[in-house]
Amino acid sequence: MILTNQLGYGCSDYKKAVFQGEENAKVGEFRIIDKETHNVIFSGSAVKCGSVARWNTGYYWTLDFSPVQKQGTYFIEADTANGVVRSYPFDIQKDLLSIRLISGIGYYIKEQRCTGDWNETDSRLKFDGDREGVVDAHGGWFDGSGGLGIHMTHQSHTAYFNPQQVPLTPWMLFHVYDLLEESGNEQYSMVKRRILDEAMFGADFLMRMRAPSGTFFRGVDRHGAYKTVDESRSLGFEYRHSSPQFGKAATAETETVTDSYFEIGFRSGAGLCIASLASAARRCYPGTDYSGIEYIKAAKAAYCYLEENNEKYSNDGKWNLVDEYCALEAINELYKSTGEYDYLLRARKMADRIMARMVDHGDGTAALTVAEGRAFFHPTDEGLPVVALLNYVSFEPDKSRKLLTIAACEKLMRNAVNVTDEVSNPFGYARCLYSEKDGNRKTGFFFPHDTEASPWWQGENARIASLSCAAKLLSYFTDNACLREKLDRYAEDQINWIMGLNPFDSCMIESYGRNNIEYFFENRYDFVSCPGGICNGVTSHTDDEESIQFVLKPNDSVSDSWRWAEQWLPHASWFLYALALKKR
Repeated sequence: MILTNQLGYGCSDYKKAVFQGEENAKVGEFRIIDKETHNVIFSGSAVKCGSVARWNTGYYWTLDFSPVQKQGTYFIEADTANGVVRSYPFDIQKDLLSIRLISGIGYYIKEQRCTGDWNETDSRLKFDGDREGVVDAHGGWFDGSGGLGIHMTHQSHTAYFNPQQVPLTPWMLFHVYDLLEESGNEQYSMVKRRILDEAMFGADFLMRMRAPSGTFFRGVDRHGAYKTVDESRSLGFEYRHSSPQFGKAATAETETVTDSYFEIGFRSGAGLCIASLASAARRCYPGTDYSGIEYIKAAKAAYCYLEENNEKYSNDGKWNLVDEYCALEAINELYKSTGEYDYLLRARKMADRIMARMVDHGDGTAALTVAEGRAFFHPTDEGLPVVALLNYVSFEPDKSRKLLTIAACEKLMRNAVNVTDEVSNPFGYARCLYSEKDGNRKTGFFFPHDTEASPWWQGENARIASLSCAAKLLSYFTDNACLREKLDRYAEDQINWIMGLNPFDSCMIESYGRNNIEYFFENRYDFVSCPGGICNGVTSHTDDEESIQFVLKPNDSVSDSWRWAEQWLPHASWFLYALALKKR
């Protein structure tokens, strides 16, 4: 079969389809045919890629038709040893597709707002355990389709794998709004209004989640899938050395839970909380609960506190790369909102700390370490260090510092592209360089199972979308034309995968494209997916890191498909940012 981006391609995008079949298919010439006129408008030769790792999904050829830029609806015909094979129709359009998706995903985020009895309960929320008091934690977005909690992060006990969750969304929405504003496209007028409205809604929630200590509360937990609302919700904490996500935490009997367990440091969401509040301070928007002065005072106070006390909220009492890139993004937004020179100095210092963690390979590439001896890899935010560095570059007045930082990002992303291209990889899926627990470094297609986060691992649409953002953003800064072409192709490949160009012919965006996955829990369908939301995505196989898995339906071995099918805010947020960067 011929696999394509099911929703279509932009006129100036790099455009690729993939033929999936048996080795004896021997795919040769292919043709792009106008659906209306049936005229052949382009022809080319398929490029053989072969099989991939131990995926057992077929043999592959790529079909590149990037020169086709005329708007229209098309299909592909390919000559094979078994006859002519035709693809489903697809569109090539200038703006309509991105507007449609940005709008649709924006509506998904709004649909995730906490409302009704959940919101009423959250307005006077008790702490989990013995901590006294209540917090007004109403507002915010449900974290995922399988859980109605509201989390700044989880996985804090792992030190290295904290996903940025609820605070990622307003931070991202503010960036998306700015990019749409910069585009000058009048067709975005109503979309921009809704994007800004949602970003300010998120900022107001973060303001309510401030802790008296100076940082933020970790989030709202929901205990049990089917418990009544008043029994199930509390302001939650996270153990420092194990997780209760799957059953009882192993260290529950040995750890003494203090107030700091309910609160977060830079890596656990506070960095992007601060960035979001600082960004909100630059906006004038009706209906918010706070003024611009209140947003910026809160952001400055939280940063000042955590700069001195961040170690208190980490599981190991140390800073690492995740703290640093989250702190850098906080400083970036503080500087943009205040113009205070001291924040520029702090941004320089933090950017230097991040770049000092690079291991230069001596061939024009480099990789980051998250801590000494540990390669940086991440289940959701692998592109965020480069994004934060380039956001800093955008306001750095010193030309030599700008060029130094851009050069560092070029090395990092050149390495990402090289790791992706070093094996048969017809889809261009963003592979990763990772460290095993013993420090041994390997490369692979998917987030490995055996990490400190185990048994948690899942599909990584947020990770590949974040890398698409990093690549696309760098393509605007680099003067290297050859690298720019590689970055743009890499960025498009990740978007194409999510939009259906993958071995399962499945569009990961609910109610778009075909073969959407549906989340089932204990063979029930209680957590129905929301239109516009993006599922977790594809993983390596449960029993084989070199294989591939995407469970579309219940089977004898899988009764809860959350790893693949559950929708999650980070996926939608990073993908929305990637779409907006295409319009810059």
